[in-house]
Amino acid sequence: MTLNNSNGWRLTLLITANVLALLLMVSWLLEPTRSLWLDLDEQLFWAMNRSLNWGEGWQRFWAIANNRAFDLAAATAMASLFAHRALFSDRKRLKQYLAVGGFMFVTLLLMLVISKELPIVRPSATALFPEALRLSQLVTDIPTKDFSSDSFPGDHGLVLLLCAGFAMIYLPLPHGLLALMFMVLFTLPRLMSGAHWVTDEIVGALSLGLIALSWLFATPLHQVILGWFQRQVDRLFKRIKP
Repeated sequence: MTLNNSNGWRLTLLITANVLALLLMVSWLLEPTRSLWLDLDEQLFWAMNRSLNWGEGWQRFWAIANNRAFDLAAATAMASLFAHRALFSDRKRLKQYLAVGGFMFVTLLLMLVISKELPIVRPSATALFPEALRLSQLVTDIPTKDFSSDSFPGDHGLVLLLCAGFAMIYLPLPHGLLALMFMVLFTLPRLMSGAHWVTDEIVGALSLGLIALSWLFATPLHQVILGWFQRQVDRLFKRIKP
């Protein structure tokens, strides 16, 4: 586990990550850069939306990818990276990986709550453009997420980004790179359906993710939190031990 033995503050990393997050958010909120971001959003949305005319097979593929049940595939893919390491490659640290899992789960829940409290209300592209193609209307037999009355920041992308961050910290590099790949692949369906704008992810989710991950892992905070979870796991194993 990469940072398990690290001590102290990583001030350069902490400052860099938070400044980048601030610059991203300010550039999205204020002119002249706001217009550039919004133009990018609209161009990419229409390019992806028009591709839904490519045929029934293409439509059904993205409808399935935007079904709520498919979110389980994303969760399973991320969890499998930790499970592979804990059960097959580094089993002697199984309890530590369980503690990391608890740490990550609580972090995801907390950041989702924080993301919902941002004072920004932004309808998705499909809510803004009634003429846009809707997967839910093109493929009526598959329940599909293709609309949001408040799409900023991208909660789906935020969760995936945080999972990838934990993987980069606590797992070997190949696992971390796979997590980054999963993050991109499983974020794409919401963009294709129009449920999120591109900047919901690369500005909203990325800004929040940078702030959360930097304060957790560029400070001693991760050691304190992980230590608490490790003690809870130790207590649990003592209780169930025959």
